Amino acid sequence: MFRFYPDGVVLDVLVKPAPGPAEGRLVETWLRRDPLLGGVHLARYELSGGVVTFTARGHLRDEAVEVRGRWSGGRLVLDGWAGVAFQRIWPD
Repeated sequence: MFRFYPDGVVLDVLVKPAPGPAEGRLVETWLRRDPLLGGVHLARYELSGGVVTFTARGHLRDEAVEVRGRWSGGRLVLDGWAGVAFQRIWPD
């Protein structure tokens, strides 16, 4: 799960199984900067020409993951995770 802030901060957390829109408001309470909860990673992103890029920290292995993505068909498709698509679940 990702939350992008307008000032260039992105927060992410690994949630299994993947939540849907019904859980969106709950997940939003985890993805806040203050306080930053355990398991939530903070990074800085850049947005240029509709492409978002950032370096995330892996949740399963502590390694840097270079991420590049764009919106396509209502989903954020990120290359850093083998083309996995993320669906917006909050706000509706």
